[in-house]
Amino acid sequence: MMRDLPCIVQDFEGIDLAGVVETKARLLFRVESKYLMTAGECRQLIGMMSDSYMVMEVHNTRMGGYRTCYYDDSTFTTYLQHHNGKANRYKLRLRHYESSGETYLEVKKKTNKGSTEKWRIETSWPPTGLTVEEEEFLEMAFPYDHHRFNPVLTTTYERLTLVSKEFPERVTFDTGISFGNGQQNISYPGIVICEIKREKGLRTTPAQSAIRSMGLQERAFSKYCTGVSLLYDRLKHNRFKPNLRLLSRLSTGGNPAC
Repeated sequence: MMRDLPCIVQDFEGIDLAGVVETKARLLFRVESKYLMTAGECRQLIGMMSDSYMVMEVHNTRMGGYRTCYYDDSTFTTYLQHHNGKANRYKLRLRHYESSGETYLEVKKKTNKGSTEKWRIETSWPPTGLTVEEEEFLEMAFPYDHHRFNPVLTTTYERLTLVSKEFPERVTFDTGISFGNGQQNISYPGIVICEIKREKGLRTTPAQSAIRSMGLQERAFSKYCTGVSLLYDRLKHNRFKPNLRLLSRLSTGGNPAC
């Protein structure tokens, strides 16, 4: 895990959650680009962004812990939709922000035009039964019978978030990611997952230019699908094998995940 990330951004200007909303970088409807990199590549990339980005702070903390519980049905409908390349696919999850203590029940949709839409409602952690309000939310936002969905995967990681000074754009760096299902846990302490979240149609930004100059390749990467591929080997996962091989190769010492 990159414990030194807060030190790398110590000279960055800070911005709180209210400021993020004001910059239009909340981006519940957006385009996403993802990149897998080593800790060294992450340090190099952040060093190239210091003049153009601020670092998000929550309760004076620049690295925030995330815990996400994903739901699927007994046949893993949403996982297989992604594996089979279905357009207009969904994910159902519960996300807990350790730095703020907030938890949200979220529905995430990837459209057939490549953009991402997200709806959410605040709830509590750890997971409990649904309230009437949450039931109504899922009836509106989720196209499947949510009563058939149960927890199948939990991910944990630390996140650093940079916010563009000029554009409606955020860049996140996730480190120390771990996947678990209550029986098995697999972690990748030496990997950083970088994601650029931006308004659709946005022209080239400093973050995109820096990534291109480093020769980093964009990848279709889903934490949920990666975790399911690792922990439920009975399910087909041919589509995700290139990412699994890359994760193994980028891990500390080039060894398979611990």
